[in-house]
Amino acid sequence: MLRTPLDEDEDRPSDSLPLTPEEALALFRGALGNDPATGLLLAVSGGPDSIAMLGLAAAVRAYLPPLAVATVDHGLRPEAAEEAKMVAGLCKVLELPHCTLVWQDRPAAPVSQEAARKGRYALLSGHARSIEASHLVTAHTLDDQAETVLMRMASGTGLGGLGAMRPNVKRGHLGHLRPFLEVPKSRVLATCDAHDWHFARDPSNGNDRYKRVRLRALMPILAQEGLTPERLGTLAARARRTEDAIEHVVKRTLDECLIRHAPDGGAVRLRAEPFYTEPFEIAMRMVRRAMFAIAEDDQVEAQIPLGKLEILIRNLRMAIRDQRPFRATLAWAVVAHANNLIEVRTAPQRRAPRQLNAPQARGALASGPSVSK
Repeated sequence: MLRTPLDEDEDRPSDSLPLTPEEALALFRGALGNDPATGLLLAVSGGPDSIAMLGLAAAVRAYLPPLAVATVDHGLRPEAAEEAKMVAGLCKVLELPHCTLVWQDRPAAPVSQEAARKGRYALLSGHARSIEASHLVTAHTLDDQAETVLMRMASGTGLGGLGAMRPNVKRGHLGHLRPFLEVPKSRVLATCDAHDWHFARDPSNGNDRYKRVRLRALMPILAQEGLTPERLGTLAARARRTEDAIEHVVKRTLDECLIRHAPDGGAVRLRAEPFYTEPFEIAMRMVRRAMFAIAEDDQVEAQIPLGKLEILIRNLRMAIRDQRPFRATLAWAVVAHANNLIEVRTAPQRRAPRQLNAPQARGALASGPSVSK
């Protein structure tokens, strides 16, 4: 039986056992769920996690949607080009299509890990569209998930951020699968060893100027106190479950209080009462969803500072209680209250927002991102 975050008291395979093709197929299918899939684009860097994913996917390809492989060369390390060639060679042996994606428009050095991540996903998403793949697949493991939870906690995250990475998320029209989120890295390494699959090691993984690397070094100490990757994974899974329940209420409440798209085409208008009578967390998430409903495409993945949003909601609720006007600007939006109505519109000096009629606005409000940090 494969380890999962929610069966921590049951017997599990040893962390030294390689993954079997049967386990791998169950992981891929579990992450995909009921999504219709036209093709899977495997993001393979050449590291052990992605090499194991590639080898296992190839072994069970007959039971999966069509596979393709891409490697991103950020142009930041001289070894990257050779690593991409190594992956290309392996794909040739496995008879899988491969493409090396070069980050041509990278910013001037030094390049942050976040900038590299955004550049990488932009390249992968564009390539997925070009080959008509419906899903991108990455090889994040349980260890990556645990580190992400710690990073989110250190940044003062909200509940959504505490849920860390999900096994299946949407990036625009592209699905993003992480089938190995419940698999410890030791089993991935054991899989590579068992099949004699060679892989590259990224020296930046040992560079302690990165927060993730510093937190990784603390993991053995935290594990001695009981804060193991498994328990951090359990925490993330429970946070996601709670997050989904809250979001269900938020969607329903927004559907009930949405009045119409404002006449100028740049705002949504809602009844004010629920923003005071509902719990603080619900009101905060409703405002955030309204902000994303009018957001430009390049703002959809932006983060709204949680602390600033909390202050805005606190002041908005007092204004509703006292039946007085209120107006505040946060990120790209103005949130205003008057005459028992709330209007969320694009802030001045911004580009014109997407045009939304009432049904479209309701859909955007129902599918907006949750508060994560």
